[in-house]
Amino acid sequence: MVFSTFKLGLPHEISKLQKELEGIASEMDSFSLTQLIKFGFPRRDMGIQLGSTSCGSSSVSLVEEMNLIGREKQKEEIVEMLLTEDVGGNNVSVIPIVGMGGLGKTTLAQIVYNNEEIVKDFDLRMWVYVSVDFDVIRITKSIIESATERSCKLLDLDPIQVTVQKLLRGKKFLLVLDDLWNENYGDWDVLRAPFRVGLRGSKILVTTRSSIVSSIVGTTPPYYLPSLSDEDCWKVMKQRAFLNWNSDENERFEVIGKKIAKKCDGLPLAAKTLGSVLHSKTSEKDWDTLLRSELWDLPQDKNEIFPALRLSYHHLPTHLKRCFAYCSIFPCNHEFEIDNLVLVWMAEGLIQPVGEQRLEDIGSDYFSDLLWRCFFQYSHVNIHNQPVYKMHDVIHSMAQFISAGMCFRMEDDKGCWYPMFRNVRHLSLNHKNIQHITSKPFDRWRRRLRTFLVMCEDGACVGQIPSDLFLKLGRLRMLDLSCIGIDELPDSIDHLKHLRYLNLSENRFQKLPESIDNLVGLQTLKLRNCFELLELPKNLKNLTNLRHLDLDVKRQLNSMPSELGRLINLQTLSAFIVGKEKGRSVAELKNMRFLRGSICITNLENVMNVMEAKEAMLDKKPHLNKVEFQWNNFGDRFIQQEVLAGLQPHENVKELQVTNYGGIIFPSWLSDPLSCKLVSIHLQSCQRCTILPPLGQLPLLKSLYIESMGDLVNVDHRFCGFGTVRGFPSLESLKFHDMPNLTAWKGLSPADMPCLLELTIVDCPRLVTLPLLHNLSCLENLDISRCPKLQSLPEEGLPTSLKTLIIVESVILKERCKVEEGEDWCKIKTIQKIEIDYIEIPRRSQRI
Repeated sequence: MVFSTFKLGLPHEISKLQKELEGIASEMDSFSLTQLIKFGFPRRDMGIQLGSTSCGSSSVSLVEEMNLIGREKQKEEIVEMLLTEDVGGNNVSVIPIVGMGGLGKTTLAQIVYNNEEIVKDFDLRMWVYVSVDFDVIRITKSIIESATERSCKLLDLDPIQVTVQKLLRGKKFLLVLDDLWNENYGDWDVLRAPFRVGLRGSKILVTTRSSIVSSIVGTTPPYYLPSLSDEDCWKVMKQRAFLNWNSDENERFEVIGKKIAKKCDGLPLAAKTLGSVLHSKTSEKDWDTLLRSELWDLPQDKNEIFPALRLSYHHLPTHLKRCFAYCSIFPCNHEFEIDNLVLVWMAEGLIQPVGEQRLEDIGSDYFSDLLWRCFFQYSHVNIHNQPVYKMHDVIHSMAQFISAGMCFRMEDDKGCWYPMFRNVRHLSLNHKNIQHITSKPFDRWRRRLRTFLVMCEDGACVGQIPSDLFLKLGRLRMLDLSCIGIDELPDSIDHLKHLRYLNLSENRFQKLPESIDNLVGLQTLKLRNCFELLELPKNLKNLTNLRHLDLDVKRQLNSMPSELGRLINLQTLSAFIVGKEKGRSVAELKNMRFLRGSICITNLENVMNVMEAKEAMLDKKPHLNKVEFQWNNFGDRFIQQEVLAGLQPHENVKELQVTNYGGIIFPSWLSDPLSCKLVSIHLQSCQRCTILPPLGQLPLLKSLYIESMGDLVNVDHRFCGFGTVRGFPSLESLKFHDMPNLTAWKGLSPADMPCLLELTIVDCPRLVTLPLLHNLSCLENLDISRCPKLQSLPEEGLPTSLKTLIIVESVILKERCKVEEGEDWCKIKTIQKIEIDYIEIPRRSQRI
């Protein structure tokens, strides 16, 4: 009776929740892993394909030599083909490497591309990733960018191809076109038109899965890449499986491991993936279980890579499975930055708390685990010097299949709102024009959608978000509207009460709706490169759960909102604009004890004294690793000296930049070897500075960049420091730039700067002498540009370690360094690369 009464009294909301949970359970059944194991591939009616015919992961030219296992013979053969002139009389030969996906075509091409003989033989090398999207303009621009290492802004094909011709004319070049799919003769004829101007012996190396492609582009017979032997597959597996194991343990597992290696069927990708799986399996029973697992059984006509990928996924912990599957909402070839991906996972509740550990740190560990298991691969370093990662196309396709029903990516004009996707939780939409997005399809997801990611190619979307869209997305946790060109955000955004992550970067609005202050659960707000943004919401202080406020350091904002110091949970605050009013002073940073990463503090002319500067308590923020101090005008020099002294950061800070500082001298903390662990220092436009601090006392300093110091006349022995630590013991790069009154640099002792690799001296019109003492035994690169009064190179000569010497618009030095005739020629003739006024002196001249 009691039970019945309770049942009848269930609140309406609980009843609805029960139905919703039942629906989720039904969905999970519908796309359970059993389908994946049973069929191996997704159904064709779902519009999802495995393999890279639907998308591709971008390749780069760099590769580790350890990836050469089993390819020594192939490397030698391809190198010989590249170094041998085409007997058919073609100036430019095209060599296709053909093989199935995962066989290592790209890796082989990377190894050959970086081969020492190849580097020496070709005047110019270029690497371009092509993939399925054969866009002649994009590919040709990539050729220019690879050749020049600069972005190509041209838009039309004709000037782009003319530029390529100019770059290639009269040069012996090597061009790698990686992952070519296009089977159209006409497209290839258009693309190759500028290549004919290359010198005889020029080569184009093409990697492709298609023999038809090789027949279209090749001027030589295709090179079919064989599979690895079972022994070589085992060697690849061992690299990962036995990392940090002792040799006794290795021997016990070799017999089973070699049997497992046979299942790889010669595919390097499968071997690497399995090696990662086996690394965490520490008992022979586990290895034997993998050997006998039914997950290996797949018909021969199926994709041979997929069993290994499927097996790798099957052995992931549950929390990693969810994080991996979630990544399917991002497009193929998406560039993943670890920090941002972790914040998205956090917003969706995919990261499980562990004691007092930060969720961000736990999420980084998740990513590292997935990276080690080959679900991600390293791509490159971005402009912020942060690593960027990508998913292999086959792995991305597997993520799409696994997450089908919960995650859905819709391409503009390539799909519809299928009823089968009614239970979607995470949606990404690639749309050409955001104004064409209507809110009607979102009716069915009113209570379901948790993720909404909108993307537009090249920021093509323009206009406003439909005003009623947010009214139907009240359960969203993650909203990404970055890079889509919107100029206004509707006030209705305050209906997203559960929102935790909001990315509005690279848009055109001048302000945000004040209603955004009601999103009290928000953890992350990204506003990078919003160059027209003038102000933040006045009551941003109400977002007390905010952990990451990512602003652009280019300071498009006029000021910070008042009392930002109430956001004591902030960990990321990339920029802070100091104001004079109460609630906007630098003291607002006082209680933000969790700040980490980098921060740019600007408008420091508004700080009036040392006590006010100390209120920021930067020395109590141990997690900051980069700090930038900026003034907009010089003001009172004594006040600015006091302020910089009071802004002493924590000793854990690794990078420091000081810009437009109006003091004459720098504070003592900047050169204190006991309280300063700086690795990089950039002093910029400190025009009143007359004495450089003794930075040679810093034991860890590797990079020093000094520019635009108008009052600095001399650099002497004091620059290298005093005491037990002196002489820049770790410095690798030193740059002097735009020093209009610098006349003399002297005072280096033979033991100073023992690790210096790179020395750059640019725009020092009054500089007369250099203190090089040939004793800089590690110096490899010396660049002297626009130093017209520099009288000569050091009498003692240059370091024998020097590999590159560049002299630009330095008239006296140019005359003294003339081949055979110049007085300083004997000092430089053995250097590998000499460039004077942008003209490289041929090696044969150096050998005379």
